[in-house]
Amino acid sequence: MMTANPAGADASPDVCARGLWWLRVFPGVSVQVAEARQFVAFLLDGCLARDALVSCVSELAANAVIHTASGNGGYFTVEVSYPRSGVARVSVTDEGGPIEPAAGAPVTNGIGDGEIDDLPTCGLGLALVAGAASRWGYTDAGSGRTVWAEVCWPVPVASETPAVSRQPWYTAERGWRDGGGAA
Repeated sequence: MMTANPAGADASPDVCARGLWWLRVFPGVSVQVAEARQFVAFLLDGCLARDALVSCVSELAANAVIHTASGNGGYFTVEVSYPRSGVARVSVTDEGGPIEPAAGAPVTNGIGDGEIDDLPTCGLGLALVAGAASRWGYTDAGSGRTVWAEVCWPVPVASETPAVSRQPWYTAERGWRDGGGAA
């Protein structure tokens, strides 16, 4: 259990409850990516989707700072929600950039001699998001864009019928019998 709230959130849910929703605005600087991770990690404490969505928000926040106007003195927002049972979602809204988000987008420049700095940077992080999330996507948001990722997990389904019927039943060979198994 966390004893402190490094993320500055008002509450952490005890369970992943449908309908919970939080939003926080971050300055568009690289050190705020770690703050966004802490915010999501705190809110998703105890949730089965926590690790995957912390990885996703890290990438989405970094993209907002590096590839959009949010990183030029702007802001980005992070939303965390449980839209339905068995689903958690993170969304990052930026202030807009020149390219659309694409996982594993083709790289137009060649790869160098194997140095880390020569590796392509286009779409690799969104490929990580696509691999970690059950589904992801983006929508236009004014002059910016909202990129989101969801993770799903199985939830129990309540049954309205009893597990064992106690109604008597009839067979031609044995006549009437108790539904509980008595002969």
